[in-house]
Amino acid sequence: MRFRSLVFGRLMVRFLGHCILAGITTARMILSGAQPPAGLVRVRFGPLSQTGAAVLGAMITLTPGSTTIDIDMERREMLLHLLDMQLAKASVETIRRDFERDIAILFPARSP
Repeated sequence: MRFRSLVFGRLMVRFLGHCILAGITTARMILSGAQPPAGLVRVRFGPLSQTGAAVLGAMITLTPGSTTIDIDMERREMLLHLLDMQLAKASVETIRRDFERDIAILFPARSP
């Protein structure tokens, strides 16, 4: 139980940090009038329960500059809208590294 509490705490610290950084980046983009190419990207995710996938999707949506459009549990895939497609690869890597791993620990997929 203590391990899961530490994982949850780490996830929340990372999430809040990303929200602040993404908020600053998004505000700069808006205030400068920059119009990077926005677009959609499909992101595969690892073994998560439905709750885990929903939590991951919500965290992505709550981070400025990204929105979860759809979650496909059969394909284990999310459709995301990104405000800046030039950062798509880095955004996906960040989601996997800083969010998905911890969410997989907290909400693992159930074996059939």
